[in-house]
Amino acid sequence: MIYEGKSLKLTRLPKLLQTTVSLEEPLFPDTSKKILGIFESLLQQGLISQKQYSYLVGSQPPRPRYFYLLPKIHKPADKWIVPHRMPPGRPIVSDCGSESYGAAEYLDFFFSPLSKLHPSYIRDTQHFLDNIQNIRIKEPCFLFTMDVASLYTNIEIPLGMAAIKRCLEAHLVEGRPDKELLELLHLNLTLNDFEFNGSYYLQVKGTAMGKRFAPAYANIYMTEWEQTVFQKCRKLPQHYFRYLDDIWEVGTHLEEDFQNFVEELNSHHASIRVEPTISKTAVDFLDTTTFKGPDFEQTGILATKVFFKPTDTHALLHKHSHHPKHVFRGIVKSQLLRLLRFIQLVFYCEVYYLGNKLSKYFKNYNKTSYHCAVEPVTPASLSLSQHK
Repeated sequence: MIYEGKSLKLTRLPKLLQTTVSLEEPLFPDTSKKILGIFESLLQQGLISQKQYSYLVGSQPPRPRYFYLLPKIHKPADKWIVPHRMPPGRPIVSDCGSESYGAAEYLDFFFSPLSKLHPSYIRDTQHFLDNIQNIRIKEPCFLFTMDVASLYTNIEIPLGMAAIKRCLEAHLVEGRPDKELLELLHLNLTLNDFEFNGSYYLQVKGTAMGKRFAPAYANIYMTEWEQTVFQKCRKLPQHYFRYLDDIWEVGTHLEEDFQNFVEELNSHHASIRVEPTISKTAVDFLDTTTFKGPDFEQTGILATKVFFKPTDTHALLHKHSHHPKHVFRGIVKSQLLRLLRFIQLVFYCEVYYLGNKLSKYFKNYNKTSYHCAVEPVTPASLSLSQHK
């Protein structure tokens, strides 16, 4: 999409719309009947209660799904669709109130626990930090991260369905309606029609952000992708963790071996490609930076600190907002605790330095935020032991 004068004209279809076909009329009214039939069958089998049935089918008639974009303002402005004027967009298909909304939530209930069973699973930043604190690394080594490009919309539907089926078969649970789950998943993936700019489209590849089960579905697919591609790789990283489509690794091989590893990953499935970043000293992952601190050669332990994107203005709440005073104080405290937990501190004097740096940091909030009355920090006023 680009600007022409003051008007916005669609001259380049968003990536999601490139994996769709046009429709003359919506499909969701007929899809609704199919989903209702599956839920009625589950009700008759006693696998869901009447109350659950009413919740899952939702309000009738359902509304169509709508496509929209979330601007990726964190991307470099010189690489925007219109440099410094229009950022690229993250495709979202809103599923709220649609005929499949309850079905998507029902699928997520069963898929989400299964998506957390793989060895590289990372729940959140704290879970990541807990994991890397237990590893010891020897030089020479490289730190690298990889991002799976447009994962949700690049999962081939037959491959995704097969991965889910094998996962269900590998983790059998008595009373779980696997047959109905696969039927609901097939309807969600193959009949995901939506409205955009007054026209209707049918998504024919991948799943859209907006489906409740999408993160778990992608996670299970990536688990199988990892298991199969690693069998082909000649050399594997020493440590490997993944948060959905974001990957963090440590390699003790040569840089050339890493490049070969990336080529092997990108040749495994035609639609799944990774975009790597490699460094001998530091990499950014989630909202942390992992790096080789001054004592790395002696301990083999990576140091960490908080990572802020360049577009982060730290504007958490406007200073004139009518929130209770304790909310403002809570924001300051929570940010202090976050940085204390994320930053690996070796000497107590570093706590003193960090505290005074944060005092200045919060006082920089002006018209777009609020002034925080942060008292000068002394070593006695901060105790790591009581905040861990």
